[in-house]
Amino acid sequence: MNAIDNKELLLKSLNASLKSKKLYPAGHPAIAAPVNKSYQLINDELKTLNNVMIGIVNETLVFEDDLIPDGEKLYPEIIQYMGDKNIDALIFEKGFSTKELSTLLDILSGPQLQGKELQRELSAKSVFHITLKSIPIGKRNILEIYNGAVDVIKNVMGEVRMGKIPKAEPVNNIISEISESVLSDPNAIIGLTMIKNYDNYLYNHSVNVSILSIALGRSMGLNEEELHAVGVASLLHDIGKTGVAEDIIRKPSGLSSEEWEKVKQHPLLGSNIIKRMDSMEELIGRLIYEHHIKYDHSGYPQTTENLHPLTQIISISDAYDALTTLRVYQQPHNPVEAVKVMNNFSGRHFNPETLKAFMNMIGLYPVGTMVRLSTNEIGIVVKLQDAPDSPVVKVLYDSEGNSLEAPYEADLKNEPNKNIVSTVNPTAMNTDLGAFFEREAAEAAI
Repeated sequence: MNAIDNKELLLKSLNASLKSKKLYPAGHPAIAAPVNKSYQLINDELKTLNNVMIGIVNETLVFEDDLIPDGEKLYPEIIQYMGDKNIDALIFEKGFSTKELSTLLDILSGPQLQGKELQRELSAKSVFHITLKSIPIGKRNILEIYNGAVDVIKNVMGEVRMGKIPKAEPVNNIISEISESVLSDPNAIIGLTMIKNYDNYLYNHSVNVSILSIALGRSMGLNEEELHAVGVASLLHDIGKTGVAEDIIRKPSGLSSEEWEKVKQHPLLGSNIIKRMDSMEELIGRLIYEHHIKYDHSGYPQTTENLHPLTQIISISDAYDALTTLRVYQQPHNPVEAVKVMNNFSGRHFNPETLKAFMNMIGLYPVGTMVRLSTNEIGIVVKLQDAPDSPVVKVLYDSEGNSLEAPYEADLKNEPNKNIVSTVNPTAMNTDLGAFFEREAAEAAI
């Protein structure tokens, strides 16, 4: 069966499932058959995709990236129910069950709920692998979201330095946008974590850690509330540094023991700031307080209390971004090296299970790794696939080391004559990874 047949069968089956809900009473065999068929077809798609998206864009039905001609005539039930409930996208993730699909269809054909009410209803009925999205017109692209997040954390820290109590709403809103981006295009937004602006280090680092933490949390199956708490806490994890003198934070040389003691106060200072902000749940302050406490309870602040299970998500994301960033005291590690360094501290600094989940999420050759291919071409990993050693690579340099006028994407999974033979230091190729991913995001938005 080819991809087109499978897509058409899937949409027909899903449309029949919704129609049967309208025609037959609950439990009728005529309902179960199309539901089971839809489940099987969606699962077939998920063998090669991280998620399956059915959406409506400008009143046109979309399956993944493909516009469906005559969708309103061919699949009227899907169009009707999504329109009635103001749903712009149905997103199915790996691990979903027939029960979850059946519950979704009950909710779609049930009482008139919209927006967050719908998602809350799904969560209340234990549907964790299907997401409904109501995407506003004029949705921002990922570069706008990334820059918006930098602005939010910059404003929050600026207000704290002026003695003000920041509002939680801008933080909550940007975390929701980042979470949607991680769901819809994780490779692209993780690529933007390669932006390492030395002058804006604290702000870029905060945003990068938030993106990585949300991506890790989603891959670990956190529910919506947990994911939001992790996202907010990771964006604000260094907010306590506003209480440390800026000349210490920006000091280009090593810190004295007295200065280091002041820096070590920032988790406590940060958690205290959170307590004064409206609508910030207690968990967020706790995650910020604990983010520098290692798995073996070394680090700071000193405590003998058990760490919250979600703390390590932020600690691991924090360490990865720090290792891949140029610092006063270190050259940046490439992503592959950074993961190896972190793995050496498994069981000591890092929870082995959470670190393993991170390594699975970030991949054998993480997005942002510069690599040399067996053809001697050089490029950057831009997309992970289900084959760990065969990502998609944007080839920038030919076999002679010359910059290509028209860089192209090589899907190593489908090109057996090309494979990765080594990593390459981007500095040696005069390549700024952050600028590269900014350009990629800007071009994708056109």
